[in-house]
Amino acid sequence: MSNKPGRCKVTPCRHWFERPITAAILGMLVVGGAQLWSQNPPAAPSELSEAKKIFAVQCAGCHGPGAHGTDNGPPLAGVRELRGRSIPWLRNVIQKGIPSSGMPASPLPADQLDALAALVHSLNSPAAESAVPGDRAAGEQFFFGKGQCASCHMVYGRGEAVGPDLSSLAREMAVDEIRGALLEPSARVSPGYGLVTVHLQNGKSLRGFARSQSDYEVVVEDLEGRFHLLEGSQVSRIQEEKQSLMPPVKATPEELENLIAYLSRLTGAKTGTAKVEGRPEPGGISFSRILHPQPGDWLTYNGDLSGNRYSELAQINTTNVNTLGLKWIFSVPLWKQFLPDIAYYREN
Repeated sequence: MSNKPGRCKVTPCRHWFERPITAAILGMLVVGGAQLWSQNPPAAPSELSEAKKIFAVQCAGCHGPGAHGTDNGPPLAGVRELRGRSIPWLRNVIQKGIPSSGMPASPLPADQLDALAALVHSLNSPAAESAVPGDRAAGEQFFFGKGQCASCHMVYGRGEAVGPDLSSLAREMAVDEIRGALLEPSARVSPGYGLVTVHLQNGKSLRGFARSQSDYEVVVEDLEGRFHLLEGSQVSRIQEEKQSLMPPVKATPEELENLIAYLSRLTGAKTGTAKVEGRPEPGGISFSRILHPQPGDWLTYNGDLSGNRYSELAQINTTNVNTLGLKWIFSVPLWKQFLPDIAYYREN
C-alpha cells in the first residue's frame, strides 16, 4: 500500500502471509478464542463502506479495486492464508509495510489504519463472523423458490443432494468467496464435484461426479444421486468437463445481496432442525432413510450420520462369538492386478 492516492511501488509485493513472523507477532496470535473475538469484532456495514473508500484511494492501485490483486500486488480478498489473522496483526502490516517486498509503510491516521485492517479482515473472515447486509428471510425464499438453488443443494435436510451440502457454508467460506461461487461457479469447483463423462467398453456412457478414481477403478455418482463402481477394465476413457454443473446465479442486485445474507448465516445443522424433503430416488436409497436408518441398516461408510460405527444387531455376542466358523471368502478384484495369471491363483 502507499501513502499516495492510488500509487505504489512497481516492485510486485510478496503475499503478506509469506512474511516472516516475529516472536512478538506469534505472541499476539497465540491467545484464546474469546480474546481473538474481542480483537476481531465484525465491522458494521457503515464502517466497511468508509473503509472501502479509503482502500480505493490508498490501496487499489496495487491490490485492485476489488482487492483481487494486480501485477503489482497480491489479492487481499478470499485468501485462506489470511483467514485467522487478527485485526491488530493486519494493522501492524499496513502501518509498517513490507519494504523488502515492495510494500511501503503507511503514515495514515490511526482511525484509517483501523478501518483498513477491519476491511481486510472482513474480506477473509468466514462469512459467519462478518456483518453482511441484506434481508436473510428474502434470501431464503429466493434459495428455495425463484433461484432454484435447492434443486441441487441441501440446507438443514431440505433440498436435493446433487451438489455440496451448504448447511455449514458460512463457517467454510468468506463472503467474497460465496459471491464468487455464485457468479462464477466454474472458477473453483468443490473437490469431488468435477463433472466427468465415463465412456464404457460396451459403448454406453455415464455422466456425473467422479467421487474417487484410481488406476483400477472409478466411483461415479450420476446426476440422480446413484453411485456406480466401475472397474478399470469396464472403462474405455474418461472425459473431464471444465464447466461446473452449476450455472451462474440469475438474480437482481437486491436478490443477490439477500441470497448472500442468507448463505452467510448457515453455520451448521442443529439438533432438531433437519426437515427432509425432496423426491424419492427410484431404485436407490432415499436421504430420509439414511438420516433415520432402520435397525440393522448400514447405509453409509460409518453406519449412520453420527459416525459411531455401532450396530445394534445382537445375534453375535460375547457368548457365541467363539463358535463362529468360516463360510465364504470374497476376493477383491483389485488384488488380481498383483497376482500371477496362473491356474492356482485363478482357482484359489
